[in-house]
Amino acid sequence: GELVWETKILDYQINPANQSTGPIIANGKVISGRSCMPQGGPDACVITAHDARTGEELWRRRTIPAPGEPGDETWGDVPFEERRHVGTWMAPSYDPELNLLYIGTSVTSPAPKFMLGGTGNTHLYHNSTLALNADTGEIVWYYQHLNDSWDLDHPFERLLVDTVVRPNPASVSWINPRLRPGEERQVMTGIPGKTGVVYTLDRETGEFLWATPTIAQNVISDIDGETGKVSENMEVVFSRFGQEVLSCPSAMGGRDWEAGAYSPRTNTMYMPLRNACARVAALDDGRRSLYSLSMRFELAPGTNQLGTVRAISAETGDTMWNYEQRAATMSLAATGGGLVIGGDINGRFRAHDDETGEVLWEINLGSPVSGFPVTYAVDGRQYIVAGTGTGGNASRFSAMTPELRPSSGNNIFVFALPE
Repeated sequence: GELVWETKILDYQINPANQSTGPIIANGKVISGRSCMPQGGPDACVITAHDARTGEELWRRRTIPAPGEPGDETWGDVPFEERRHVGTWMAPSYDPELNLLYIGTSVTSPAPKFMLGGTGNTHLYHNSTLALNADTGEIVWYYQHLNDSWDLDHPFERLLVDTVVRPNPASVSWINPRLRPGEERQVMTGIPGKTGVVYTLDRETGEFLWATPTIAQNVISDIDGETGKVSENMEVVFSRFGQEVLSCPSAMGGRDWEAGAYSPRTNTMYMPLRNACARVAALDDGRRSLYSLSMRFELAPGTNQLGTVRAISAETGDTMWNYEQRAATMSLAATGGGLVIGGDINGRFRAHDDETGEVLWEINLGSPVSGFPVTYAVDGRQYIVAGTGTGGNASRFSAMTPELRPSSGNNIFVFALPE
């Protein structure tokens, strides 16, 4: 428990930011991102690497370009000091063979782009995947998933998978025409953002391979298979103050920070998703609020089931199974024994069969299962741990299903296989 080293990253009085997730260790470096407050300016929006033994800072990478840097032109005439809030508030992924670090970025503040120099600007590197050289922090490649106006962040985990790539045109909306179906690729895949869209990219080059939606969404109208360029639905892009649009999904996300899972046993990703939209308006509030948006959440049209767990093949993009329910679903974990375990905001903790989605067992823990489930073994006996409480999005999701009345107890529950 002795403090070995402590290194200041930012002065909270000058460049306020939140250490919003833990770091990862990559080749002897402690690498971390953070959410950055608008008042902290662009210099608060940094990814840093520290020596794991000494705490010495080795590099830092800003996620907002300055004048003269690549991407500066994408902000138009917005002064550098007014470029704000492109955070990296979830944990990155790391490929030791390529020595590349993959990290996702958030939206800008404010969100409506007519307030930031115009809707034609892409405002790099918001809502992007950045592939960084882990030794230097250099951006090797980037891919922008969405030019956002609705607070639809893209900072979630990136899954690094070696797989045959064979997207099924009957299931997958956007496919690179140069892709040779059946070839094995090193890919970065998963659902990196709140839109609920699966993106599969070549993780060495960033080449777009395929993408497809999983839930109701109306903010992306098209993705060019040749280039991977995403086109937003201009009918819901704000052009003036007071304008109201229906955004699907909502800013609570078709998915949010709650972890998805991947099983190499099935080559399938498992994602907790929500069928939610929002009535969103652009606010003329002098940028006092974080995003200059007002929102009223509602269920997606045509359903009264808020929560879902969807199993998606990393090879084909096919939905292998989809489990829907009234309560919003939370984080998942996959096991080598063929289980997908997770809970919901109504306190139910359960295990699905990873191939069929069948619920194999379920227990009511009384309050939202808002933590990350983990499985581990001690002396050959396997355990599963679940944390409960009203943290994160649990309270906001509960407001959409008011008839569900879980408690607010904060507990840790541990389950074990029989001895």
